[in-house]
Amino acid sequence: MSSRLRKLILTMVLGVGFLSTGLIAAQDNTTHALTPGITTAGTLDTTSVTRVYTVTASSGQTVSVTVATKSDARLALVMSDAAGTSLGQAVATAANGNAVLENIAIPASGTYYLTVIDGTGVPKAQLAFEITFQIGTSASATALPTAGQLLTATGLQFKLAWDTVANLDLEVRDPIGGSLFWETPTVSSGGKFTANANGACNALSQTPSEEGSWPAGVVSTGSYEMIVYFQQQTDCPNSNPANLTLTVTLDSKQVSQVKATIQPDQIYLASVVINADGTVAAGANGVKIDPPSITGIDLKSGIALTQNTPVNGVLTSKQPYQIYSFAAQAGDVVSAQINATSGSLDTLLLLADPSGNIVASNDDREKGVTDSAIQNFSVIVAGTYTLIATRYGQALGGTEGGYTLTLAGAVTATATGTQTTTVQVPTFANVSRGSVEVSLQWSTAADIQLLVRDPQGDSVYDDKPTIPSGGTLAANGNNNCQASNGTSPVSYIYWPEGRLPTAGSYEIEVLYQSNCNDTTPVQFVLTVVANGNVVLQKNELLPADQRYVISYNIGLDGQITAGDGGIFGTKQKPDAASLLTSVVAEMPLAPTLTTAQPATGSIRLNNKFDVYVFDGKAGQVATVSMERLNGTLDSVLFLIGPGGDQVTQNDDAAADTNNSLINNFVLPVDGKYTVIATHFGGQYGVTAGDYRLTLRLN
Repeated sequence: MSSRLRKLILTMVLGVGFLSTGLIAAQDNTTHALTPGITTAGTLDTTSVTRVYTVTASSGQTVSVTVATKSDARLALVMSDAAGTSLGQAVATAANGNAVLENIAIPASGTYYLTVIDGTGVPKAQLAFEITFQIGTSASATALPTAGQLLTATGLQFKLAWDTVANLDLEVRDPIGGSLFWETPTVSSGGKFTANANGACNALSQTPSEEGSWPAGVVSTGSYEMIVYFQQQTDCPNSNPANLTLTVTLDSKQVSQVKATIQPDQIYLASVVINADGTVAAGANGVKIDPPSITGIDLKSGIALTQNTPVNGVLTSKQPYQIYSFAAQAGDVVSAQINATSGSLDTLLLLADPSGNIVASNDDREKGVTDSAIQNFSVIVAGTYTLIATRYGQALGGTEGGYTLTLAGAVTATATGTQTTTVQVPTFANVSRGSVEVSLQWSTAADIQLLVRDPQGDSVYDDKPTIPSGGTLAANGNNNCQASNGTSPVSYIYWPEGRLPTAGSYEIEVLYQSNCNDTTPVQFVLTVVANGNVVLQKNELLPADQRYVISYNIGLDGQITAGDGGIFGTKQKPDAASLLTSVVAEMPLAPTLTTAQPATGSIRLNNKFDVYVFDGKAGQVATVSMERLNGTLDSVLFLIGPGGDQVTQNDDAAADTNNSLINNFVLPVDGKYTVIATHFGGQYGVTAGDYRLTLRLN
């Protein structure tokens, strides 16, 4: 038995309460081979508190193990490789229960070790148990298909055709890692790319097509991934949805065809597997999910990770995910890295918190490198975290291959696999504590602005570090792209200790100001602490240029409650999405605006928007103004077209005002237009006041 495995078993047994100083001497150094599907009886006693078994399995298979006892005992089970690296741990949840490991992925062919442990804490004179293991079937196996070659008479072709003058682009990724694209028109496997149709909106065609092809002769077998990009450009004459057709032809025979509709800026994925016998299997296809999702993935099946101990795995279209878990405490800083080791694999790494929310993700570690890394994630909520090893496009993707995954950082393990989730109050060096503390943490080089607006309408942020109510900006992570000295960046705003600040509603804005040459998606943790208690904590993904808005309210009795939060578009383009469902319900009763006849209204916490309508004709020029009459109102205007689309909007009419102005907008079509008069943040905002609304049509 390796010293690493001895240490792992000792750690695990200590974790369930067995503190015998004679443990190492009492370990079983004799191994017993198991046969799949055959139940084997075993015993533990005071001189042998562990029993070791061996199983033989091949790369790509899975192993499931059950250990059961009728004794008043709680058995534990560890599975490891010959080097002592843990592949999984399990403990019976109660006496007389079963310790079960399910579908443990086998990274390499060889012998593996199963160690049975008495986890009750008191060695027994005789503890009988039964152990059974099963080899996974081909349906659950994760073996990478053997790379090979297929002799063809006329070759292999991938063709993209579409029906507009929009700029679509085709990329084909082959089984050995080649990427055929207009920028890389040849790959080592023999593929060649045709001309870039409608590229840069030049030489436009009404019936464009692009093609990647491999000539007659041998072609690589395995999975081919097709990616279609809708490259919307400002000077393209068409930005409407496009109907596309993806056709795969092998030896002059159509073997796969996908027809779909793609929207501007979307990415469409499809794949096929070319088998050695010349048969072809089509994979999943669809619009790439962005941001990534883990809906429907069983996060409880994770293989336990050990810090700084690499694990190996394989991702294929049959198994595009592998799940790993580890325990972490508040204050830990966690990093993980996944590197492809074979095939065409383009990795994607996701990190989920104890509640199952994605709190960090990475596709490409850096430009030109398709391996993935999550670096310096600051743990706020203690508990069991999950790393999801997957690939670009997740289930829709087509790259396949082996990988190595390594976890680094401060990691704590629990023998039972259970952890109580608690919300921790974050602490930061070199800042003052406050009666109210608002902190923002993230783990990239991006400049993310934290702003808090008080009930008087004053905002504290990087350009205004103090306000009359006492709000003070004490830390400003990555401001102007100045990196935070190797630690996760933090921004921190507080009101001095002694008494709560003025009662009323406080609005928080988290703004993605600049990526600072780091395009890693930003997962932030926003926490509001009042008198030492957490009253609001959010783990959210912030896309580039977006802004997140949320609020909290201090009552006259000193009670603090959190409001709803969400994305409110970009700095240049606020988004009415948070309001649209409610707006649609009010449209039938909305008053009609008459040109040059002002309307007045009020925005309050219980009335976050008003709806107006007017009839317009294509070519008319509309100007809509919203002027604050009193209060803290920070107005925003949206104009919704007859088809229900947001056609234009305005937050601030000028840099020195919170009034809004949609100025000289040319109406695109005839029909009924809807004006939404609201405040900054839409559904999530809290500023309030009366306003005057004016429409002019020319």
